[in-house]
Amino acid sequence: MLPVDDRIHTAQRSPDELIPPSFVEVPGGLYVPQYAPTVVGTSVAYDPPGNCEGNFMSFKFQPNNNCYNYSCNIATNSFAQPGRKHGLFLSFPPTGPQVVEGAKKDGLIHIGGADMPLGSVTLPSSAGHLVALLISKADRPEQTGWNGDYHWVRCDDHDTLRSWSQKDGGDQVTNFDFAGMPITNPADANWSVNQGPVPHTSSYPDEVVAVYEFYAWMWVPRGAVDII
Repeated sequence: MLPVDDRIHTAQRSPDELIPPSFVEVPGGLYVPQYAPTVVGTSVAYDPPGNCEGNFMSFKFQPNNNCYNYSCNIATNSFAQPGRKHGLFLSFPPTGPQVVEGAKKDGLIHIGGADMPLGSVTLPSSAGHLVALLISKADRPEQTGWNGDYHWVRCDDHDTLRSWSQKDGGDQVTNFDFAGMPITNPADANWSVNQGPVPHTSSYPDEVVAVYEFYAWMWVPRGAVDII
């Protein structure tokens, strides 16, 4: 997911000591703050304390890694964005083709779109794991403030393809969807989430409900993905 207000949280050593970031240069002469060294996971089994040496957990660097980090099994501690390491910067609202293109620049492989059911997915012969991309369209941003978003979900069991998990932005890792149900197929799971009241400056009277729709299956080849 995209960072809220483009902020990246700073992990803490103690209540009064902040960890200063290092900065990674990306094409275009821009610099991305990184709050700890990158850790590449060795297993995609559902194991939040063990995946990427615990970097997705609150006792380490949970706020600095998002759904893209978790799905790629690479904790960059920079709130990674598809394509950023290779000069592609997502616009708002992020579109499915743009996010897919960014992910492909990072090394992911596109397998199929929304017209391909999970049962028809053919996995590549190379080592790696399957992920799913979801897209939420902008919803009257001038009224609601919802500028759209993307979300990634990771397959944890390639024998059955029926065990999935996700990390919602800087939140905790879970194997439930947004309705609290186990994720057995991200294309059929519940991805509606109440974002709460809109800013008080808006005349929009209701709370904003964001809906993410399944967009694509992609493959994360082991050892061949580079993100920041």
